[in-house]
Amino acid sequence: MPSRMLPVAGTRAIIRGCLALGKGRRERRGYRFHRQTRSYIWYDDHQGEDQPMDNRPIGVFDSGVGGLSIWRAMRRMLPQESLIFFADSGHVPYGEKSTAELHDLTGRIAGFLIERDVKMIVVACNTATVHAIGYLRETLPAIPFVGVVPVVKTLARRTRTGTIAVLSTPATAQSPYLAGLIEEFAPDKRVINVGCDGLENMVEAGELGTRATTALLERHLAPVRGSEADVVGLGCTHYPFLRGLIKRMLGSGVHLYDPSRPVARRVRQLLRERDALAANPKPTYGFYTTGDADVFKRVASRLLRTPVRDAEHVEI
Repeated sequence: MPSRMLPVAGTRAIIRGCLALGKGRRERRGYRFHRQTRSYIWYDDHQGEDQPMDNRPIGVFDSGVGGLSIWRAMRRMLPQESLIFFADSGHVPYGEKSTAELHDLTGRIAGFLIERDVKMIVVACNTATVHAIGYLRETLPAIPFVGVVPVVKTLARRTRTGTIAVLSTPATAQSPYLAGLIEEFAPDKRVINVGCDGLENMVEAGELGTRATTALLERHLAPVRGSEADVVGLGCTHYPFLRGLIKRMLGSGVHLYDPSRPVARRVRQLLRERDALAANPKPTYGFYTTGDADVFKRVASRLLRTPVRDAEHVEI
């Protein structure tokens, strides 16, 4: 059970025992029922105002390990939050799945995370966001979902040459969703839209600096290098792990943008709005995968540059 979380039943005596009155003003600390989250959470009075804290974990999922770029940004921005990461490596790539298949897979993953009492779910996958987040929000309205959106608006605002580039998976590059973003936010810009076939698989295998990865990137970046694009959006959560290599290939005059930090900021904003920020002195991190757990640990450790010692294989 997450730190400082109690089941509804059998807690009233504990709650009464946790209430305390301070000198000079009324101060309260203890477990109280929070209607929005439907659970008992810890309140700590700060300057006379109740400050609710919800120490339940946040669920994060992707078709593979790419979503760890979002996980990493959230861990840095929200260091007191416990996180559960789910890599659906057994069903990668999502770009080859039908919408019905994506609804089925993401629905089962969401159910798995909800069973582990998450307070929010981050869909750390562009393809799943495009094709399934609307379905998830409709079928599971009690859980807030945060998705990943290509940073077209940011690119259009930051370019000085009038030419922007978006690197994404072929499925995202060809999607009506991305076309709609370009039409809405960059109608007067020249857009270099590159579907980077195979690049996601290289990151999934942990091949970040190999000759094969470099050669593949050279091919995909050719239309960008041959243009006047001065801003490039990384439209797949796998690509931030190749940021250094992409930056070296494109040169210092090209600026890269990815959704990792904007997603983390959106998560923080929603948690504040819902009075659901955590106050874990020792947050926990859980990892699950439908693929090989040992492979996940090896690749995740390489991507995050820190040991990932525990991961569990699950079937959904």
